[in-house]
Amino acid sequence: MSIFDHISIKVGNSAAVNAFYKGALAPLGITQKFLAERPDGLTGGYGRERVEFFVGQATSAVEAPFHLAFEARSRSEVDAFYAAAIAAGGRDNGSPGLRPKYHENYYAAFVIDPASNNVEGVYQGAD
Repeated sequence: MSIFDHISIKVGNSAAVNAFYKGALAPLGITQKFLAERPDGLTGGYGRERVEFFVGQATSAVEAPFHLAFEARSRSEVDAFYAAAIAAGGRDNGSPGLRPKYHENYYAAFVIDPASNNVEGVYQGAD
């Protein structure tokens, strides 16, 4: 069970960022549940079973980048997330691999999304 109920971020170009997350999260089994036109721009909702992550249009300048860590169910999902995120327009911020500074089974990959957020796919189980 996650410690988050949901996460919501506001971005400058919601169309581009929603396209990024739709592609990047698919290998993790996280799908776009909706994409709605709101008065301030597009809002997308993502999740596996229910919507837990929202991407909406900012009404003013985004103040600081965000770090998001999405749970993967295996190391191969982390690898697939990284490849899909790069293909969807993300920039490398740490290729898939073990991160023993966190703990011996921490396997993660990091990308920078089109809104400059640091996005992580992580699996913490023994593989």
